[in-house]
This record gives sequence, structure tokens and C-alpha cells, in this order.
Amino acid sequence: MEINNRTVSLVEYGTDRNWLDQLPQHGWLCVLVVEEKRRSYADEVVAKLLLRDVAWVCTLGAASEWAHDLLDEEIVFREVEALYLPPHDVITTWHDELEECLWFALFSARMEAVIIDQVAVLDMTKGAALPRIRAYLETLAAGPNE
Repeated sequence: MEINNRTVSLVEYGTDRNWLDQLPQHGWLCVLVVEEKRRSYADEVVAKLLLRDVAWVCTLGAASEWAHDLLDEEIVFREVEALYLPPHDVITTWHDELEECLWFALFSARMEAVIIDQVAVLDMTKGAALPRIRAYLETLAAGPNE
């Protein structure tokens, strides 16, 4: 699906699948949907997002502020310890409302250092959030009603 010249993909996180191969490797924003504070899974995801050179991460869901803080802490840790970080700054935001988050990711998020042309929605809710996400994305893809 393409919305506002950005390719949108839906990726479902799971320990039983290779979700990482479904993520872009450059010019991308991640909408990270997190409902539970599961540190071991979140640590894995945060590290892999950074290794895939994510430009922007918008966290969404009941644990969005927690996941946002975890990502910021990992970025600072990597700076201090001289561990790998993308060649550009990584911007992080957290969002309470699904519609606002997706609209922001598709229409507002911009960076000077990276042209964001891909948005990957990484669902960590075992698929629970996907129907609502798909429905809103389809509404956005259809364009404005006249």
C-alpha cells in the first residue's frame, strides 16, 4: 500500500517468525505498536530497529511511553559505549491515539538527513491491533471524501 508517497507495510512481531526480514533497511519510519511491558521482547526489537538504520520511531499503544523511553535509553547507552548507531539521528515520539499516530507517520514526520519513503508498522500485540490499523490505513489510502 502506498500513502502520501510512502510505502506502508504491516509486520507482525513474533518469536516464531522472521519479522526482521520484513523491515526496510533505509529511509524508513517505524510505528511500533506495544500494549504490554515485556522487556526481553522490547530489548530485541529496539536493538534490531537501530541495526536496520531506522530514522524515526513512533510508539503507539498502552505501553507506548515505556517503549519510547526504552528506545531513548538504548540510544544514549550506545552513544556512551560507542556501539553501533545509524549514521543519522534517530527521532522518537510516542502517541496515545492510533489515528493521530498513523497520520503523523504518513504526513508529518520529516527529517533533513533522511528521506522517509517507507513506513513499517511493527505490531507487538499478537495481531490484536491489526484490524483497526488496516481499516484506518485503507481510509487514508482512499483519499479525502468529496
